[in-house]
Amino acid sequence: MEDLPFTIDLATTISDSPWRETVPDIDDLAAEAVRATLLSVSPEFRLTPIAGAPKPTVEISLVFTNDADIHALNRDYRDKDKPTNVLSFPDTPLNQTELANAVLMGEPLLLGDIVMARETLIREAKEQSKSFRDHLTHLLVHGVLHLAGFDHMEENEAEKMENLEIMILQSLHIPNPYELSDQPRQEIPDKK
Repeated sequence: MEDLPFTIDLATTISDSPWRETVPDIDDLAAEAVRATLLSVSPEFRLTPIAGAPKPTVEISLVFTNDADIHALNRDYRDKDKPTNVLSFPDTPLNQTELANAVLMGEPLLLGDIVMARETLIREAKEQSKSFRDHLTHLLVHGVLHLAGFDHMEENEAEKMENLEIMILQSLHIPNPYELSDQPRQEIPDKK
């Protein structure tokens, strides 16, 4: 298994308790998605181990919440008065200089925060005839890519980000989320 030039620390908060019922292994699922994403972008950023130093730590905060909470965040930070599936709040850029600074300071590099809304993800997975777990994993990958500096505001950026998502999900044995699927969808109960 390939190794990263840093360790990953996921600070996970479940602020909506039905998440644990819906995805009992959410910590493992999130760790796998985050690791696969960071592993795929590390070469692009030319991230390498820092000679003679301990591995730096990259920290990501994951918040698994509900539509009401994400609605407030979306309204307050993006001026969009509605719930959304995922919000990413980047903090420190992912690059070799910042990793070296983290080692020097003896503190983790705070990559940023990802907030996800359970009800919206359930609704979207059903509407798109996708497995809830696959949709959740896709949006975790999407959120981590945002934290790493990728965006989809311009068409060329969107295409690059989409191709990265497809490649990362493929490494996790998840089908292309942008193609219609003939597979039956996984039913997830609506829990409020």
